[in-house]
Amino acid sequence: MQDKGSYALILRCDHGRTIAIGKLGQMQLQPGCYIYCGSAFGPGGIAARLRHHYRIAEKPRWHLDYLRAHCQPVGHWTTHDPDNREHDWAAILSSLPGFSAPMRGFGSSDCDCLTHLLFSEAQPDFTAFQAALLERFPKHYPVEQH
Repeated sequence: MQDKGSYALILRCDHGRTIAIGKLGQMQLQPGCYIYCGSAFGPGGIAARLRHHYRIAEKPRWHLDYLRAHCQPVGHWTTHDPDNREHDWAAILSSLPGFSAPMRGFGSSDCDCLTHLLFSEAQPDFTAFQAALLERFPKHYPVEQH
């Protein structure tokens, strides 16, 4: 089975504090859930990328590595759609009630998106996300919740 595609990693933060996100700058953490939208079309695909994200990086490489040191993964969503959906997913999540963009440019330094990281005080609702996704992209590949 092809393991390339797009994913959303859901992280829980139990405290508020200011952290450094590499060269991007300072970010104010809040208690709640962060959801990061990414893609993995290189070697190892989604499985390799999520293995990386589920561990705390000794030498942070991506914006998410800096955040990951302060938040716990609580789940992820994936699709094996051959089209890169990280941009679409970030846009859809940002349009849902209760979501905000905690830091401009997070995970989106290589595209025109405002951010690929969204914040919600509550656990993200997979059913609401799927409904919004299918409304905008009726032929979207299936999304799995893990």
